[in-house]
Amino acid sequence: MVVERGREKQKSRRDSRFGRSIGMALFALLVVLAVPVLGTAAAKGKAAVPALTIVSPPDGAFVTEQILFLSGVVSGAKVDSVKITGKGVKVAKAVVPVENGAFGTLLTFSTGVNQITITGAGLTRQVKVFYTPKKAFKKGQKIPKGFKRFYVHSKAGEMNCKECHSFRRGKFNFARIIPARSNCTTGECHPKMGKDAAHVHGPVGAGICISCHNPHGSSQPLQMERSGPDLCIVCHEAKQKEFDQDVVHPPVEEGCIDCHDPHQSPMRVQLRGDGKQVSSLCFNCHEEEIFTQKHQHGPVASGDCIACHNPHASPNERLLIAPQDGGRLCFECHEGVKDQMDRKIVHDPVSEDCSNCHDPHSSATRFQLHKPTDKLCESRHRDVSPDIYEAIDKAVFKHDPVAKGECTNCHVPHGSEVTSLLKGKGINLCGTCHEELGDEIAESKNLHGPVKTGACTECHNVHGSEFSRLLVRYFPESFYNDYKQDDYDLCFGCHNKEVAKTRNTDKLTNFRDGEYNLHFFHVNRKKGRSCIACHDPHASDQAKHIRYEVPFGRWSYPIEFTPTKNGGGCLVGCHAPKQYDRVKAVGKASR
Repeated sequence: MVVERGREKQKSRRDSRFGRSIGMALFALLVVLAVPVLGTAAAKGKAAVPALTIVSPPDGAFVTEQILFLSGVVSGAKVDSVKITGKGVKVAKAVVPVENGAFGTLLTFSTGVNQITITGAGLTRQVKVFYTPKKAFKKGQKIPKGFKRFYVHSKAGEMNCKECHSFRRGKFNFARIIPARSNCTTGECHPKMGKDAAHVHGPVGAGICISCHNPHGSSQPLQMERSGPDLCIVCHEAKQKEFDQDVVHPPVEEGCIDCHDPHQSPMRVQLRGDGKQVSSLCFNCHEEEIFTQKHQHGPVASGDCIACHNPHASPNERLLIAPQDGGRLCFECHEGVKDQMDRKIVHDPVSEDCSNCHDPHSSATRFQLHKPTDKLCESRHRDVSPDIYEAIDKAVFKHDPVAKGECTNCHVPHGSEVTSLLKGKGINLCGTCHEELGDEIAESKNLHGPVKTGACTECHNVHGSEFSRLLVRYFPESFYNDYKQDDYDLCFGCHNKEVAKTRNTDKLTNFRDGEYNLHFFHVNRKKGRSCIACHDPHASDQAKHIRYEVPFGRWSYPIEFTPTKNGGGCLVGCHAPKQYDRVKAVGKASR
């Protein structure tokens, strides 16, 4: 609703500007074409009506310059001169010759109301001008009713109509202005204008000051022909369509000269900057601090604000060159991230708006993140994934990347083909840090089930755990253990716990001598062996994941397991070579 109101307000402003432009254009057309209209009537055979028109100053003008050039036009009658008298005003020439219908003379005003009377062609015109010296004029000073500010050049001089108006077949064409080169930059007034800058406005470089300034005077400061952007659009017509978009830069609405120097500048398109970076202009209004933190966005660092923002107007919020949603703005440059958006799993904040995580200008954190990685992830995932942060908070044993706040060591922040935005699956991910384990698994024929399926989290809590080795359940650290079922809770999460409780069986396990359960024999005793004394929990070249060697204190004993049709043999440093047979027991019957 707020956005809609804003758009309506902007549309209202545009309509208002358009209305003012039309009004001003019509007013100018009426004044300039006053004489040609009469001429047109005569051309059609109708009797021309004599007219005496005062071009400048207008009746009811208020000025702060004491000397002004009065100019006028006589039409519809042939007259050689006009008579000019004044009350309170000094007239340079009481009788002024009329040349080809035009006349003019210098006036010198007295403080207060001055009355000028012009008589010619049987007609009389009176013009009143109120004058107050510029030094005496104060802001808020009351001006007599009926007078309006009129701006004229501070150093008035005699004018020649032929300098600016074309003259053909004995007549002036007051409807058009010719590109007359002025002497503004060749004399003492503005000698350096257009000469001491790398970039000069076209009319200035050509010396055609009257493209923007009215030599007779204007109701606009500095004798401007028009006010605000309407002045520039007269030449830069293509910009009008651009300015009609939903979001308009405030300086554009107020007038182009807030950003562009109308005469010259060290910067391209006469920007009001220091000549090095576009941002030097932007910092005239925008707080510089938000752009100058340690880690800056590339365009910000190079001062190229218009890489992301349209300086005039845009259909998008913040004058952006493309919409922010779904990363469309950022993908204008970051095509690699766009490719990640095509993956199976996409991070929700990325699909919404990249600025959820990144500051588009600058930040104290690398990649312009709003916060350090771990703090940024926590700000969202503590609510979204409370179980993860409960594990992290309670963890006695912490995963090193988690402890260091390096979430992106394992997760892709934008998009991934693997669930949970992981960089890989199973050992393909974990092996990037655990290299020896990765090599061992790659070289092994027999893989533990979870390793084979890439489900490392079946046994390990990757964020943190109360158990050593980040295990999800307890498993004893020591080689020998007084057997307790709960001590092997990790293994019994998948394997049948009865395998360590039953002395004799003919089906619970193939590791038996006759019916004597050899798992029971090794584990369920006062000095029972840990499961990993014989089995490698990850992988092995030997059957049943029998490990290559048994760690024992500072020593390591090799294991050689030889399977047979009904059993097998074990050659290990722990004891003498042993055999077992499920059909015909090898060991003592009294066991």
